[in-house]
Amino acid sequence: MSTLSGLRERIHGTGHQLLGLFIIVPRVEVVEAAAAAGFDVVILDCEHGPYGVDVLSPLVAAAHGAGIYAIVRVPGNDEQAVGAALDCGADGVLVPHVGSGEEARRVARASRFPPDGNRSVHPWVRAAQYGAQDRYVSSANHSVAVLAMVEGSEAHARLDEILHVGDLDGVFVGPMDLAASLGLADAPDDPRVHAAANDIVARANHSGKATSIFAPTPQDAHTWLAAGVRLVVLSVDTALMHQAFATAVKTTLNPTEKHV
Repeated sequence: MSTLSGLRERIHGTGHQLLGLFIIVPRVEVVEAAAAAGFDVVILDCEHGPYGVDVLSPLVAAAHGAGIYAIVRVPGNDEQAVGAALDCGADGVLVPHVGSGEEARRVARASRFPPDGNRSVHPWVRAAQYGAQDRYVSSANHSVAVLAMVEGSEAHARLDEILHVGDLDGVFVGPMDLAASLGLADAPDDPRVHAAANDIVARANHSGKATSIFAPTPQDAHTWLAAGVRLVVLSVDTALMHQAFATAVKTTLNPTEKHV
C-alpha cells in the first residue's frame, strides 16, 4: 500500500476519516456549497440523479477547485460507464449492486489500466490533463479508489468472495437496499438491518478492505465514524436542503417553538 496516492491512499490510511455527501442536483453551486460546509467528498450520483457523464466534468472540477474529492456512482456495473467517469477526472468510482466475487473483479478490472485491469487508455482526456500529465497510467492505477456497493442479502451471503478481490479498495454498505432485500424496505432502522450492516463492516475491516457506508442522519454518521468506518456518506443534497427549508419555514411561522 506504500505506493498508493490520492483518494486511494486516503481511504486505506489510519488518519482523518472522510465525510461525504451524495449529490443528485447536478450544479456546481451545490458541490461548492458542500465543500464550504466542510465535507471531504462528494459522490456524484449517476444512478439516482437525473444526469450522466455529459455533465460530470464541471462537477468534478468544482470539487477539485474547492479542495475536496469527487467520486462518481455509476449507473451500473458497466465497463464503459466506469471508464467514462474516470476519464472525467473522478477520484474514484462507486459501483452499485455488486453481488459476487466475479462482479467485483469486473468492477476492479474496469477501473485499472493494463496490466492491472482492462480500462481503455486515452492520454488526452481531462483526467490526464489533456496529455500534459506524465506517467498518467501508473498514476491513475495508484490513486483511483474503487468501491463496490454491498446492498443486498445475496451480496452479504457472498461477501467473502467479494472481499478477496485484490484490486477492489473497499465495500460500501447501502442500508436502504439492504433493508429492502430483507423485506424491510419500510423499516431501514430495524435491528436486523443494523446487524447485517455491522457484520459487513466488521468483516471488511478484518479483511483489510476500506469500509464506507451511507448514513441518513448525523446521529447515524457519528455512530459509524465512531466504529472506524473510513468514509461515511451523510445524507443527500436534496434531503439536507429540504430539512433546511422546512426548518426555516417553521421557524419563521412559529418563532417561539424549538426546531431541531
